[in-house]
Amino acid sequence: MKSPEDTGTPQAGTRNTEASDKGANHGRPASFEDDVPLVLGGHSFIGQLGNEPRPSEDTQCAIVEACLDNGIYWFDTTHRPERVALGKALHKLGRRDEAIIIAWNFFDDVGVGPDDRLDGAAPYQRHHIAQMMGQLQTTLIDCLVVHPVAGGEAVNAAQLELALEWQKDGYVGMLGTWEPGEDALERFGMENPYDFMVRPLNVATPTAGPAFAAAKRLGWHTLAASPFVRGWHLDSLVAAARMSWRGSESDLRRRLADHMLRYSLFHPNVDRVITAMRRVEWVTANVESVRRGPLTTSERQWLDSISS
Repeated sequence: MKSPEDTGTPQAGTRNTEASDKGANHGRPASFEDDVPLVLGGHSFIGQLGNEPRPSEDTQCAIVEACLDNGIYWFDTTHRPERVALGKALHKLGRRDEAIIIAWNFFDDVGVGPDDRLDGAAPYQRHHIAQMMGQLQTTLIDCLVVHPVAGGEAVNAAQLELALEWQKDGYVGMLGTWEPGEDALERFGMENPYDFMVRPLNVATPTAGPAFAAAKRLGWHTLAASPFVRGWHLDSLVAAARMSWRGSESDLRRRLADHMLRYSLFHPNVDRVITAMRRVEWVTANVESVRRGPLTTSERQWLDSISS
């Protein structure tokens, strides 16, 4: 029996009719009226880059299910183990057609423990599209990030050309880029291959705003990443809050997490926020935060008093 990653490499110019047919009957609601503008971060599925342990496979599946049930349809996968985990969960649930999947050019077979190293971005090669689709157990990658890599302009131009070929052949939907600056218009021009961008925006990135404004001028969909910076940064803010404010540690943590998420999501020119959720209950908590809307003046002042 073949593993998901044994899929053959799609041939250049071969149209992905299976994905095209599936897209016509997508399971998500056409209106997106119940769409919550959050993206489940792929780091939900690994032990690194957070202050919580990696959830079990059953819990991962429950988290994905809770996202879909609560109107979170976007799912980000950076590293290979994240793609494998999301692919398994969506397959087990039978709900792939409800999800919008983001994938990146990170390919090493890294571990999932908190101390395991993580790989860096690597240029796309022709066989990668079959690998990624196999890991995700899908015939279509909805959003593909072309993360800049070392090696100069020629290497980056070659991987973009390959991504455009996959898009033309129906294996990829939208193309995105990582961390463009406020000079995006001058750098990319109005006629460019990208549909979206991803960049950190949180209380620790006060200068990120102009880059998001520039992306919107290009007509891009904007995804803010790392609303809590990292889990240990949230831990440090909780400790700081306990020095100055009354309340239990759990209450202050909930309040800070709520305010930090809303700071990122309702920042001008932000369309969606990518955030990891390693517990099922965090899904509903974050959805409730979204429904509270932008920070009030007093909430922003309280957050600034701790984070500045």
